Amino acid sequence: MEKVYIINAQNYDPQEIAGAVSKAAETLNVSLKKESVVLLADCPWAHAKYAPHAHTHPQFVNGVASAFKNANLKIVANSLTGFPTGYSFRFAEYGPIASQLKAQLIPLEEAATQKLAIKNGKVISNAKLPSLWMNAGLRVAMPKLRQSTLVPFAGALRQLQTLLPQGEQLNESHRLPEKMIDLLSAAPLDLIVVDAIQVLHKGGELSGLPLDLGLIIVGTNPVAVDTICAVALGLNPEDVNFLREATERGFAPASLDQIQILGDLTLTDLQKRSAKVELADPNPVNFPLPAQVKVIRSEKARQSGVSGVLADVLYMLKNAGISMKSAPQTTIVIGAVDEIPRGENEYSTLIFMDDTSRGDVTGYGRIIRFAGRNIALSQVLRDLPYAMKAVNVQAELGVDFMIAKLITNLRRLVPRR
Repeated sequence: MEKVYIINAQNYDPQEIAGAVSKAAETLNVSLKKESVVLLADCPWAHAKYAPHAHTHPQFVNGVASAFKNANLKIVANSLTGFPTGYSFRFAEYGPIASQLKAQLIPLEEAATQKLAIKNGKVISNAKLPSLWMNAGLRVAMPKLRQSTLVPFAGALRQLQTLLPQGEQLNESHRLPEKMIDLLSAAPLDLIVVDAIQVLHKGGELSGLPLDLGLIIVGTNPVAVDTICAVALGLNPEDVNFLREATERGFAPASLDQIQILGDLTLTDLQKRSAKVELADPNPVNFPLPAQVKVIRSEKARQSGVSGVLADVLYMLKNAGISMKSAPQTTIVIGAVDEIPRGENEYSTLIFMDDTSRGDVTGYGRIIRFAGRNIALSQVLRDLPYAMKAVNVQAELGVDFMIAKLITNLRRLVPRR
């Protein structure tokens, strides 16, 4: 039977977190006395306006890291495709924490990788994982528990995807529930410490709003940990698509009754606490938009593709105070659809979200197509509101963002090990 340890933690006190994690690890028979420790933070992007809460809290990183005495610490992360991780580190305020801990702070897109063949019912061709992760004495994941618009939520299994190079993360991302499980047997993982002191709800992985849930969830099996994470968010684990995929492929545990819950809270306590969580509708068709803006989606379009990306961006813009009331008539199309509202004038804008999107373009003066089957969230955030004359995100990010991308590209020439 798998074991998951739940800690009651009402604030981000590093000393309390360190003590609780040490106790949980001891109970789970995980030795923290390792010479080389790699801590994987969850940092898909960090930005004061557009993604202020999506990353593992810096004092949570501090607390978990402080549980390791006299270890050679590396704190690593990998942001979503198109977002330089070094830029995210700065807004997440990881630099001062790493200096205080005398730890190396390493963006994974700048790290050396090694090829890995994955055969687990499905195949990822030429998958690559960071050498520093594969060769570490102890590998610790620190996912931030968040609602997702791509899959039901982002937890331990979702974070495994961040070990892949950014470009590879994007490949077949419309099949995300399956891809998350593809990595399960290939990416070694010794300890999972979930930051659920504050979870994100009412949005996507970047756009969710913070909610005090007061939990730290600790385990060694990502399926077991995510099963408990599902309960913490008020979900039935059996309804979570990637957990069903794990069960179908024979990964244990297959149900809650195969998990022993240890620590400060019982399953009943967890279910009561989850009542505070409010999950947003992930379907962009249902997002409240001005009357002249419509989203039309094919029934065949998967939620884990551009549908989920678009929803996250729409929530991001809403939370950032960006209005679309002055946008021209705009129709956003996902997949091949039978009917598109007729364009009214030369300013009417038709946006096809990927290569599979098509329909009648009659009456539209502007037709825009996002190229590719899978579109990076960073591209949609940059180009969609600009096309709708709502905001120029690229200009807002400014020179700092461009310099960060340039530095990342230069550092890739000499990968870190």
